[in-house]
Amino acid sequence: MEMSGLLYGIIDTIIYSLVGIVLMGMGFFLIKLVTPFSIKKEIEDDQNISLGIIIGAVIIGISIIVASVVGSPSDSGKNRIVHSQVESK
Repeated sequence: MEMSGLLYGIIDTIIYSLVGIVLMGMGFFLIKLVTPFSIKKEIEDDQNISLGIIIGAVIIGISIIVASVVGSPSDSGKNRIVHSQVESK
């Protein structure tokens, strides 16, 4: 594998990771805005296990959606690698 292709892959991975983290944070913030009670108080102080399970399930659901969006195939990286291989020949 050519170094430029590897570099593009590393840069794409870093960018997509940051986008995924930001989207997960926005999703959790949206959940926090919608709930009429304090999530922190319910889970930490009142030991509400069922709320913890529900919030965990929602976070897993959001992460699956974000992973599928971020991991969807794109032509940008493949075209760069193919064009660099054609130019080197």
